[in-house]
Amino acid sequence: MLEMLSPSGADVLRFATTVIKVRQTVHRAAKQSPQAMQAAAVQAFCSPPVSARRTPDLARLRDDTRRYFGWSSAQWRAHEAPLRQLLDSAHRSRLAHDGLQVQCYSWQPTHAGVATRGRLLLCHGWEGYALNFALLIEQALQAGYEVHAFDHLAHGASQGTLSGLPIALDTLLAVARHVQATAGPIHALVGHSLGGAAASWAVAHRRIAVQRLVLLAPFYDTRKLSGLWAKAHLLSDEVRAALQAGLEDASGKRFSDFLPDALVAQFNQAPHTPVLIVHDPDDKITAFKHSAEMAAKGTHIKLHPAHQLGHLGILADGACTGHALQFIQH
Repeated sequence: MLEMLSPSGADVLRFATTVIKVRQTVHRAAKQSPQAMQAAAVQAFCSPPVSARRTPDLARLRDDTRRYFGWSSAQWRAHEAPLRQLLDSAHRSRLAHDGLQVQCYSWQPTHAGVATRGRLLLCHGWEGYALNFALLIEQALQAGYEVHAFDHLAHGASQGTLSGLPIALDTLLAVARHVQATAGPIHALVGHSLGGAAASWAVAHRRIAVQRLVLLAPFYDTRKLSGLWAKAHLLSDEVRAALQAGLEDASGKRFSDFLPDALVAQFNQAPHTPVLIVHDPDDKITAFKHSAEMAAKGTHIKLHPAHQLGHLGILADGACTGHALQFIQH
């Protein structure tokens, strides 16, 4: 649905076609049984658009920076060579997870021979891919950090057709275990949007040990997301409720586990992990008020308002990524 933030005519037509197909599938399943309706809704909700599974190459980076970050042709030309170098220098590997292959990437610090200051693990959001963090990766490498990232299942160059928060969380945990086992401890974890929700839960519940956690425009209210999805597809609240129940039953987690009150209660228990949240107060996708609530109630949580950048612009703003890196370094 992110493509509808700045849609072309083809995007609108494609989304309308998807809405019709989803409605037909869910309604047809509802005639069979409530269980079939629930399964159909869960399947549709957890299926990213085909655009999410585009190979993350230089052409995609160019298209996405213009579309989502608002870069001009001149800005792209200024960044093209460093981005090409970043793609070329990435060490690519595949991690087997849940019967599928997860595409992983790693980079060594820019300055050869300099001792690594630590490892960063990056977790992108819905319809994203690892290179969404290109600017932060460049800055981190120059600062002496080793960087690890991956494409979520059904995203980028990873296999699969289904994704969503429970799947993203399980994948993040698997990648983190792999990085820790093969490279060493993770100094900092950075998550954007839905990846921020997964990262929050993983660190708050001590499933990933890090010294710093950075959340960029993090997502909290999964119930709202399911409601927006149902509304966008012209489906009833009955379908939304069945969808929520199906997702919770499958994952063993409740939507409320990702809301500020539940997360803060976990974060405030020792040992404390310092957390930085970078969020635009006018973000149209994720609620800034929840980030403000996290910072107000969390004993080790800081909030950095990033004005006029939107949900995705934070990723391409040097001041924001620089602020995040400064937090990671101290």
